[in-house]
Amino acid sequence: MKNTILIFLTVYVGVAAGGDDSNSTCTCYTQDVVAERGTPFSVGVFVNNTDTLAGMQIPVYYRSETVKLCCDSVTFQDTRCSGFVSKIQKIDPTWRIVYFVVIGNGGEILPPGDGLVANLWFTADKKAASGRVELFSGPNAYIPDEKINYSFLFWSPTARQVNCQYKPGFITVR
Repeated sequence: MKNTILIFLTVYVGVAAGGDDSNSTCTCYTQDVVAERGTPFSVGVFVNNTDTLAGMQIPVYYRSETVKLCCDSVTFQDTRCSGFVSKIQKIDPTWRIVYFVVIGNGGEILPPGDGLVANLWFTADKKAASGRVELFSGPNAYIPDEKINYSFLFWSPTARQVNCQYKPGFITVR
């Protein structure tokens, strides 16, 4: 765990020191999903990037006053990030945030393109209320922590921050 945090901090400090690449853009978005109560389901997280990326960290809020969801895990199998060695996930059921980071510290890159980068796995309890939950993220999204920055962040192989927009998706529980 210490090695993972050290790698994360090294990359983050490099990104912070490298500034941003205001000419680079990308869009991160989640798919809309209709889910049945009591059944596990996945929500795809996609990135459409015009420039090469070396890493990303994405917190996704799944908050609702009426529909209670449980985020079970984050997987990268059969995604554009499956070849990345460093992948970290954190699920905070209290704040209803799922966070993941993918770091290309072994030379892995995400070439320009559009496609799936992660799957968020959820379960809606059999007794959960029906309704719609927005999956929110973007430049203002973060997990509160005194020591580590868990914010929405994308960076290039030269440790330059890449501007990225977020388009929300929705989970509709029946």
